Amino acid sequence: MDIRDILKQRLVIVILTLLLAPGTMFAQHQGVKNALAVQSPAPFFPIPNTAQLRWHKAEYLMFVHFGMKTFYPSEDHMGYGMEDPQRFLPARFDARQWTAAAKAGGFNGIVLTSKHHDGFCNWQTQTTSHSVKASPWKNGKGDVVKEVADACRKANMQFGLYVSIIDKYFERNGATGYETYGDYYYAQVKELSTRYGKIDEYWFDGFNADKLKMDYPKIGRMIAAAQPEAVVYDSRVLVNTLPDRCLSWPGAHGAIQPDQNYRQLIGDTLRWYPNEPSIILQGNWFHNGKPAVGLRQMQDYYLGSVGYGVTALMNVSPNSDGLMDEATVDTLKELKHWVDQLHQQNPALFKKAQSLSGCRGNSAKYAASKVNDNNYDSYFASDDSVTTATIDIELGKPTKIDGFILQEYILLGQRVEDYSIECRVDGEWKPVFAGKKIGYKRIILAGRVSAKDVKFPVSDAVRLRINRAGASPLINNFQVISL
Repeated sequence: MDIRDILKQRLVIVILTLLLAPGTMFAQHQGVKNALAVQSPAPFFPIPNTAQLRWHKAEYLMFVHFGMKTFYPSEDHMGYGMEDPQRFLPARFDARQWTAAAKAGGFNGIVLTSKHHDGFCNWQTQTTSHSVKASPWKNGKGDVVKEVADACRKANMQFGLYVSIIDKYFERNGATGYETYGDYYYAQVKELSTRYGKIDEYWFDGFNADKLKMDYPKIGRMIAAAQPEAVVYDSRVLVNTLPDRCLSWPGAHGAIQPDQNYRQLIGDTLRWYPNEPSIILQGNWFHNGKPAVGLRQMQDYYLGSVGYGVTALMNVSPNSDGLMDEATVDTLKELKHWVDQLHQQNPALFKKAQSLSGCRGNSAKYAASKVNDNNYDSYFASDDSVTTATIDIELGKPTKIDGFILQEYILLGQRVEDYSIECRVDGEWKPVFAGKKIGYKRIILAGRVSAKDVKFPVSDAVRLRINRAGASPLINNFQVISL
């Protein structure tokens, strides 16, 4: 036997001794090894792609309508292509004030109207003279799109663009060098897609989209090449071309309904296709001299959109000076303070959650304590064959309860199809709420929006029951709201 064989033999003896000795590091960490051996849940398709997930996590974005209609204030938001660019003169325009206002309100990005129905272009376009080039603002050298894009990036905020499909100016006047509106519109979207850096969202208004008969797939292919990480609110004109990163029209402006289903059948394929509600907080899209809605209305819009698991696009209109109204900014600050209060976790509840139905492979990695550990990427999971679950949280003492926040780990799909919540009062469990879908986030607040007639009792424990799911439920947040 040579020296190498002797060394190998001794190494094997040392390893066996360590593995078999009680109380050793290996024995103490056997649970960790077992946890690592449990297989992660498989995706329940469809699942969101990176752009859609970023959109979900943004929760609410600021929609900003600013253009010729800002200088023709009325109850009619349309614009008809006859507006005079000489009136476009926002003397105090400051995109940084817009991003500061958005940050103060808790918004995570801005979607800017680059062109509305009147056809006036807020950028230095080569396609038409009906743009900021024809205005006295900055001697025709200004570029609203560029300044807002730069301000968003400096503020580390998402940046998106609304490009109106309708163009009343083109209808009246056409454009030199373009035989069809489709060619003209394609050139405009291409300019915006290639000159202003990263675009996080495109917003295409579906009003009259079908009647225009444009080559929407061509537009989609260009967007895919120029902005591969953008999410697209497509009004169903691009979802077949960009099937994995579109957002849907919910059917009306304003707050939407609970139990949102992201799993939509497009053709013969299930797609991740969530609704994006667009909500007016001020003016009639454009500023028309009226103040923003009050705080309570903003809260209701929030609960009726973000609280139902989708990202809301909330419109705030700059005035003709080019600034957000100070009173509006003050209300937005109050909104953010209220949202922050809703999400304050009680550290005393951490790790007090337990599952009456067990967890995946009995692994600590998927234990019930993951539902309130303040980590989005950790979650409770059941075994693959188990599509129900029961999770309790001991509150430690009788506690005033104002509501709940629930979240699924949607990176692996939307699974929950029926759930209920119970509160323990004097040792007895009482059902207090029931719903269907959870999705990215479900906020249930007593006396508000979908829980108008609900009042939660003072309780010393709460329970979440997943009564039915399409696949093993994955819950990464079960939070008690106590304001």
